[in-house]
Amino acid sequence: MTKIIRNNKIMRYLIFIIAIVFFVFITILVTRKKPVEEKPDAVPAVVLQKPLNGTLVESITISGYVEADAMIPVVPFVSGTITEYPARAGMFVEKDTLLAKIDDEPFRQQMLQAQAAYFAAQSTFERIEKLFKAGSTTQQNYDSAKAQADASKAQYDLAQLQMNYTEVRATVAGTILIAGQAVGEVASQTQPVAVLADLSNQVVRLNVPEKYFDLFTLEKENLTVKVTRPAEKDMYEDAVTSATIENIAPYISPQSKNFVVVCHLDEPGERFRPGMFVKVQVAYKTYENVPLISLKARKMDGSFYIYNESDGTARFVEGSDFPNDGENFILPEKYRNSYIIMDGQNFVFDGQKVRLFDEALNEAQAGAQAGTVSSK
Repeated sequence: MTKIIRNNKIMRYLIFIIAIVFFVFITILVTRKKPVEEKPDAVPAVVLQKPLNGTLVESITISGYVEADAMIPVVPFVSGTITEYPARAGMFVEKDTLLAKIDDEPFRQQMLQAQAAYFAAQSTFERIEKLFKAGSTTQQNYDSAKAQADASKAQYDLAQLQMNYTEVRATVAGTILIAGQAVGEVASQTQPVAVLADLSNQVVRLNVPEKYFDLFTLEKENLTVKVTRPAEKDMYEDAVTSATIENIAPYISPQSKNFVVVCHLDEPGERFRPGMFVKVQVAYKTYENVPLISLKARKMDGSFYIYNESDGTARFVEGSDFPNDGENFILPEKYRNSYIIMDGQNFVFDGQKVRLFDEALNEAQAGAQAGTVSSK
């Protein structure tokens, strides 16, 4: 009896174990998925490009305005009505060229009065001088007559000088930038009749952020400067010239946290004029014979993808502070001959299989043509 009971327990255990194994087997059969082939349409399409060998220049670009190195306002020394005004903006004038003529009649009358007073005082002095030499007058009379004659001569010279000042002439050779008066206006010492400048001597004053102070002061001899005046592309090309750093301010403005750098235009030519807006590129490092690719290949974090030709997958390259010039960046040397994913990099992940955009486009066109034929 005991043996029968023991056998029954063993059978129950066996049945229980068999039931568990059967349940697990059925579960595996039900939950296991058949491998699904990846549809070609599900594989992202990418555009590839190989890097180009070239030269990259690291630089900073700062905007500024062209100025004449020296702008000279020509101010009349006497006031009066302008009777002649040959000055015209844009004219080049030599030194002493007449710019304006002021009515000289009042000054002529003053000169004639001073002249008459001087001649009378000089005649009196000459007579007193003869008497003094003959011992017929005192030293005091002699000194008084001489002082009167000298004072009259000074007044006469001043009247002649004011008469000459009625002709306002260029103090230096240069181009007239401003000629804002006209015949009939009243000239005064508070307003220039013209403003002159030497257009062959032009500068750009840059307000440079403080963080570049060491770069400009320590690397001044190694910096190269290019000045560009943007122009309408449909009409003219940009005006470009080189420049030389002439002066670097030795202090930082506490208000703006900038310092001033003065760049002298080497050859301004005819297309640069005071007041024009320009972009100044200051290059501080040059890389030659390096693999270059457009910045469009980089993602927001600076990373990019290369194309693995052996298995047709995208390979992730971690972002880094690659040197760039605002348009291209330098690839690590080991990727010089690699294909770089230029478009579609935001829709792939490391190791994902990709296909080329041209191939995907051809497949799509072929499928569309096939669909059209079948519908007919």
